[in-house]
Amino acid sequence: MKKLFQALLAMSALAFAENVQVLEPSGAEFSTDAPQVVKSILRSAVAQTGNTPVESSADVQLRTTLSTMGSSIVVVVEQIKDGVVVGSGRQKTPTVDDLDVAIDDAVKAALANLDAGNAPESAAYAPEAGYQDGPEVVYVVPVERRSDDDPNDNFAHKRPTRNYVSYGLGMAMWHNYDFEEEDCEQYSNSKECHEGEDVEMSWEQAFVFHYARIFEVVPHAAITIINNMNISFGSEWEWHETFLIGGRYFVSTGNITPYIGLGGGLGIQTDGHYNNNDESFAIGLACGAELGIIMFRNSATQLEIGFAWDALWDGFESFDRRFGAGSFYVAINY
Repeated sequence: MKKLFQALLAMSALAFAENVQVLEPSGAEFSTDAPQVVKSILRSAVAQTGNTPVESSADVQLRTTLSTMGSSIVVVVEQIKDGVVVGSGRQKTPTVDDLDVAIDDAVKAALANLDAGNAPESAAYAPEAGYQDGPEVVYVVPVERRSDDDPNDNFAHKRPTRNYVSYGLGMAMWHNYDFEEEDCEQYSNSKECHEGEDVEMSWEQAFVFHYARIFEVVPHAAITIINNMNISFGSEWEWHETFLIGGRYFVSTGNITPYIGLGGGLGIQTDGHYNNNDESFAIGLACGAELGIIMFRNSATQLEIGFAWDALWDGFESFDRRFGAGSFYVAINY
């Protein structure tokens, strides 16, 4: 008799179970494998509510959005039926370590009207406001934060960042600086000036190889490490390279995002136009500015079109001798 009763209960549970299509989560690109991990947690959470997670189309869909608010991650899970949001759960967690707990409770809240018995105990509603089992219930489930007195906790919670490596190729316009024979003694008293040392400033086409590391610390800004290397095969051999640390400001957070950036650092230059070795080789301070557009910004792989200008001064004291290059490149960020 007991086994028969259990079988009847199981059959009744199956009768009320719904197929739930788990949609791709949005905003989970803070690491390479995060989207797949988040989706796996969502499927597990749906199964724990007594419903069936499916990949194919279903009457009930589960839409998940992850976003940052200060140093916390906000998880919003919505139940969609016939194109209308009929239930939702919201959860906020201070660390990535607690993200699975936040997703579990948010899913339970969003699907609570499918099986009220699975709603989290902390989900609250107001009967006096006309609560009924139906699609208008919105559950808000708080996350228990760790105590500030916890010796194992950092004094500040870390925010997950999107890190990208960028490789690009393009074209550049490079220039050197005017140098006259009498200037030799001004910069190097111990060296003999060579006949025909006069060099006029010239502009030449060059190839550019672009490499960067991009650390998006907040949605509108990133820290950057950029290396642009220009090589010219014109009338003389020329190699111009700068290593800059700086930042970018993103005008928007959309899928296509313009940006501007600045940086400073060091550079190195070799120029075959000069007979004097001191003039043909330069190493010193450098700075640069960039302007560009990133496409597919919300993807783990991005396409970048960039314009950059950098300047390199020969030495660390005089700013009279300056090399420069303007570059246009197309890059892949991943």
